[in-house]
Amino acid sequence: MNHHANPFIPHRWIRSRRRADVFQWFFYLFLWGATVALGVWLGYRMGSVRSGFIAGLSLVTVCLFYASVCLSWHLRKLVQQEQSESDVARVKRLLVPLCERAGLRAPRIFIMSTPAANACAAGVLHGMRYVGVTKGALKLLDDRELEAVLAHEVTHLKRRDSLFDGWWIALSGVVVWISAFSVGFGIASLMSSTRAQNDKDRSSGAGMGIFMIFAGIVFGVVSVFFIQVVLHNIMRRREYRADEGAVILTGSATPLIHALKKLESSDPMLGTQSALAMLFSVNPAPKKGWWDALFATHPKTSKRIARLQVLARELGR
Repeated sequence: MNHHANPFIPHRWIRSRRRADVFQWFFYLFLWGATVALGVWLGYRMGSVRSGFIAGLSLVTVCLFYASVCLSWHLRKLVQQEQSESDVARVKRLLVPLCERAGLRAPRIFIMSTPAANACAAGVLHGMRYVGVTKGALKLLDDRELEAVLAHEVTHLKRRDSLFDGWWIALSGVVVWISAFSVGFGIASLMSSTRAQNDKDRSSGAGMGIFMIFAGIVFGVVSVFFIQVVLHNIMRRREYRADEGAVILTGSATPLIHALKKLESSDPMLGTQSALAMLFSVNPAPKKGWWDALFATHPKTSKRIARLQVLARELGR
């Protein structure tokens, strides 16, 4: 990020964000390497190191492909779009200078035809990066508040957050597929055991079938639960980082504080919790009980505002 864009920003903030970005990349490089290493180990145990290496590398490749190419497509399919030249022109007028300060090529813009107030961003590769703003947000926010929200989304794009979050979503899907495959194999083994020629083969086939069904269910439930807990914890931390990035880009915390208060009071725009809820400025799904809080993609808005108020006092702006 170009720290010369706002002389009011303390240099320690810039250094802290750079350390956080470097740590993020090392963390995910470690995870990707660990995934391939796990495949190699499983291949070694099963007698084919090469197959295990290919399987582990393929898993990482599929997940990164989804995060880089498919995630932004899924986002745009999730919402109804409305192309209004005046709205796009307003967003572009505020967005382009923010991207220039961030050293980022301006993403594509789309308008979501919903009265709910929100914004979102996704994409990694140039030409596949998008920023979306709802009609409700355009009506509810003034230019300074909208600029702050857009700066939040630009920070997500700059840090390539959708690459890492999309990787976790795809990994969850692969785990579910492996679990379903194991259960299906177990059912097939149970059915084939009924046609065995002797009691020993029937007992062995039935035992294998029951074990595969049980293992598939337990593996799927435990793995997905663990992945989701880790993922949503990382997502909530990213929102704090994106808020800080918005302050660095705009030079003030106050407009984002005002914007978050307005966005929080808006109606939800999605009927249920969605894996893509992480891509929005505030949680677009309705809030329910403690279970949803455990898997919330965003911190409580009150906590985000409290942190921003601390930054505002430090800046005096």
